Amino acid sequence: MPKRLLLALAAIAIMVAAACHSNTSTTPTPSYSPISPSPNPSIKKATVEVTVAGTPVAQIPVEISTPRNPQSPRPGHPFLTQYTGKKGLTRFHQLKPSKTYCWLARISPSFRSSECAGWAVWQTSTIILGN
Repeated sequence: MPKRLLLALAAIAIMVAAACHSNTSTTPTPSYSPISPSPNPSIKKATVEVTVAGTPVAQIPVEISTPRNPQSPRPGHPFLTQYTGKKGLTRFHQLKPSKTYCWLARISPSFRSSECAGWAVWQTSTIILGN
């Protein structure tokens, strides 16, 4: 191969390599918002939705408790019971941001649904009970 062609190929290779490693590239931004590593002290409420076959249900009693054992959270002794509204929702207020809570919906005498969640869940999303 002639030297001119080798020099031209080498120059092109250097330009391509420099373009690939330039600092002008943008960093992609995540498509989600990352969860904070600690609870937000200003969020003290949780929203619970009760559904049956995917349809929100009104007038369902929902109990809130703290778990008996934080390592294996299961509902403990309830300290408050509220009923769902027309849209199947109820909100529990004055919660402590650092605590784990459990909710239990008594949908029928033979059907109960429960969920225990730490602040990372109840501060950022709706607790859904039922089926």
